[in-house]
Amino acid sequence: MMSWIRKRPWIIALLIVMGVLGIFVRQHLYRRQIWHFTSHPVTVWSEPFGHRADSLALAKGLDGQIYGPLAFVIWHNHPIIADSYQHRIIISTHPWHIIATPELLVEDLVYMGKSLYFVDNHTLAVYRIEQGKPVKIIQFHPSPGQSEAIWHMAGDGQHLLLEGVKLGQGQYETWLRQYKPNGQLVQTLNVAKTRWNNPFEVSSHYPIGVVVRSFVVAPNRQLVIEVAGDNPYERLIQLYNVRNQLIRQTQFISPEAIVHSQLLGVNKMGWIYLGINLTEPGKALVEILTPKGRTMVMKVRSVPVGSVVYGAVEPSGSLYLLQSTAKEYCIVKWALVPSERWTWNGQVI
Repeated sequence: MMSWIRKRPWIIALLIVMGVLGIFVRQHLYRRQIWHFTSHPVTVWSEPFGHRADSLALAKGLDGQIYGPLAFVIWHNHPIIADSYQHRIIISTHPWHIIATPELLVEDLVYMGKSLYFVDNHTLAVYRIEQGKPVKIIQFHPSPGQSEAIWHMAGDGQHLLLEGVKLGQGQYETWLRQYKPNGQLVQTLNVAKTRWNNPFEVSSHYPIGVVVRSFVVAPNRQLVIEVAGDNPYERLIQLYNVRNQLIRQTQFISPEAIVHSQLLGVNKMGWIYLGINLTEPGKALVEILTPKGRTMVMKVRSVPVGSVVYGAVEPSGSLYLLQSTAKEYCIVKWALVPSERWTWNGQVI
């Protein structure tokens, strides 16, 4: 056999080439796990707008826009809805289970630990639900000649984080603060001020030294900040650890000119989700940025009914997004799922 092969040197050359080619292919071609979103979302919550007990209320805001429920939060894969203009929180609809919030306007919700918290700007306070009833834990008192509002609330598992604004006497001030679950102030993280439309000045006395546009908390308790800026196609993102130290920053580049943007959440792999132009017809999208800089863009339907909270992200990566119509309040879910794909030099083939 060997003598037969030696008489045919081209076979030896072919075997060598095949061996080298095999090694080369093994080094570059392999199967890897690829994460992707389901091609079509699943509706997880929908109810009509109206004035009946089994419908959700609409109202016209001071800006002339029509608003519906202002917030929702995901708890154990289930949405809890702030039916703000009917002064109630809807825990479930099968059967109907509501928490009455008489004379309060629920504008943001957080579920942390075993407690549900909400923001009300009528009384300028934060409440915790205890035994099915709202109990005030934080009360704000604006200075004479000023008004104040709470913009957003989040939880990191141990603390509540509140973002707010003060107006009055020619001054505009934004702030970000950290509170214990019982309402005790832990620290102020950020203060930015401007007078008479001048550029913002950020106080150096606090750990976060940028103007905050929006923020979310990651599953690992990192604070993720969307930095306010005037570039219509870019959004700078900063990440802070639990000691409020800046650890890295990254940037979204939008294919659309940005009219409005809002951080929606972060998954356990560190993917950051940004909602862009979610109320702008034909321009609404969700952009996802991975720690390695990979970007995914999802075109979504714009929402004609205003809200404070437009989306939420589970640690698993599933995206819950408000996709209401003029007649119906609707939350849909895109699941993030893995699949095995062949790749060449890291590129899917």
